Amino acid sequence: MTAHFLRNHLDAELVITRDVLDVTRYAPLAWKPHPSSFSLGRLAMHVATIPGWLPAFTRSATYDMGVGGSGPDVPASGDEILARHEEAVARAHATLDGLDDAALTDQWVLLRDGVPVATMTRAEAISRYVVRHMVHHRGQLTVYLRLQNLPIPAMYGDSADRRLLPPDMTS
Repeated sequence: MTAHFLRNHLDAELVITRDVLDVTRYAPLAWKPHPSSFSLGRLAMHVATIPGWLPAFTRSATYDMGVGGSGPDVPASGDEILARHEEAVARAHATLDGLDDAALTDQWVLLRDGVPVATMTRAEAISRYVVRHMVHHRGQLTVYLRLQNLPIPAMYGDSADRRLLPPDMTS
């Protein structure tokens, strides 16, 4: 995987993610589908900030998830979610702009409390723990939004609410 491919792959998913996050401006952010679930707002903030994790995959050859914080912030508004997403995207882009193809082949290790959990190339780690992680939780978020009777954007094809349009017809 090249840095160019990774950037294009991430950017394609970020367009879709931005469209989904935009719907949160109309959502009840405190709502939860189940007592053990994140609130809609907290899940949206998680999705919004995942791209900002990308620098952590390039600064070090390891990441210890056992040392993490308390999880995503609780947002005050959908606009806050969108602003945090834009900040996270800017950090991701700045990191990818400075990344060369050779660095993507370096070994990277995920730890939990110092114990190795997974070993892979840096490219695989970014793909799995940034891009696919964001897509996974974005899918959860669309279910939350649907349960609130909010429109779901077209993603890889039409949704029940929106048609997928060619890029030159979206404005």
